[in-house]
Amino acid sequence: MKSKILAIVIFVIGLQQIAVSQSNDLEYSNLLNHEIKIDPLYLILGNLEIAYENLLTDESSVGLSVMVPFDNTINWRINYALTGYYRFHFGEGYADGFFLEGFSMLNSVQDRVERTGDFGEPFRTSKNIVDLALGLGAGYKLVSRGGVVFEIHAGVGRNLFSDENNDRNFDFIFRGGINVGYRF
Repeated sequence: MKSKILAIVIFVIGLQQIAVSQSNDLEYSNLLNHEIKIDPLYLILGNLEIAYENLLTDESSVGLSVMVPFDNTINWRINYALTGYYRFHFGEGYADGFFLEGFSMLNSVQDRVERTGDFGEPFRTSKNIVDLALGLGAGYKLVSRGGVVFEIHAGVGRNLFSDENNDRNFDFIFRGGINVGYRF
């Protein structure tokens, strides 16, 4: 009985070693197709941004990013942002190097909008506005053999659906960051 258990353990360890050795090649296997990332600069400034990316092929990926400020030291004026994106990678390796992305961002911001007072005089007031933005971006991703991910990216989009778009400060949104993460 003990010899059967030992044989099974050795077999499982052997399979695991084969999988690890194959994944350490220059090109990653399809087993390593998930990434989780965080933006440390935003974190230092009081804004948490976490991203998950699923690698579809060696040239394309989809991802989801959530950003929520947690510190009032800096007036972020953004309540939250939920961003879905698609990336097309141009690098030599498996989903790394230069990339272009298209994204959609559901965002809630505290914005100043123009109102009319009781006597017809215009004034600006703050209001929380939820809107959806579509945009384009670009960036560069480096992936180590051990799966550590470093990327820098930037993009711009336009808010589309708010009734107060004509009187807003946030017609255009910026998306960018320096992310560090792990591919597994």
